Amino acid sequence: MNGSWTLEDLLPFEPRVYWRLFALENEALWPAQPVLLAAGAALLLCFLLGKRPSGRWLGPALGAAWVWTGWHFVALRYGTVNWAAPALAWGFYAEGALLAALGLAGRLGLERRGRSAWPGAGLLAAALFVWPLLAVLDGRPWREAEIAAVAPDPTAIAALGLLALAPRSRWTALLCVLPALWLAVSALTLFAMGAWQGWAVLAALLAGLAAQTGTPAKGPG
Repeated sequence: MNGSWTLEDLLPFEPRVYWRLFALENEALWPAQPVLLAAGAALLLCFLLGKRPSGRWLGPALGAAWVWTGWHFVALRYGTVNWAAPALAWGFYAEGALLAALGLAGRLGLERRGRSAWPGAGLLAAALFVWPLLAVLDGRPWREAEIAAVAPDPTAIAALGLLALAPRSRWTALLCVLPALWLAVSALTLFAMGAWQGWAVLAALLAGLAAQTGTPAKGPG
């Protein structure tokens, strides 16, 4: 009996089953994806034009994306192949509630000051426009594309990007913890699958953490 084991031995599903989950999710939610991409592009354009969308709607909107993704994809969809997924979804619910509360309290909005501004915008752009392309680059169909507010990885990356653009406070630092933890778990899962996308997730995680160390923008908290 071979006593050694690898990360792959811990996976309760095959890679093709995992990727199929995104196809099923996209089919169930179509045509929401173009609307979500357009909304994200409009938000990014506002930043590039120097405008600052109000955190009083940005926080609840991002929070709703976290709660929805946690429930509909992580708990219901991913939960069919991974027994731990419903427990992981509670992290999404907590993050969503905190984001909404921070926004409604006026502590979350886009800032253009500080060294973290452009890395944050880059993370947001990657979540919106690069992550959907990974499926095609991997030789898989478009229907398996990962879309922010539908799939968890780009949702977490977008959150790190937006938090890097927000006024720095202990609350924004706290809100980075759960997205970072999810991306770490996702990277390990992808590495266990032998998927090169694990490196992309790891790079986004490191970039997201680095973006939080930029010069703080003045803000409440």
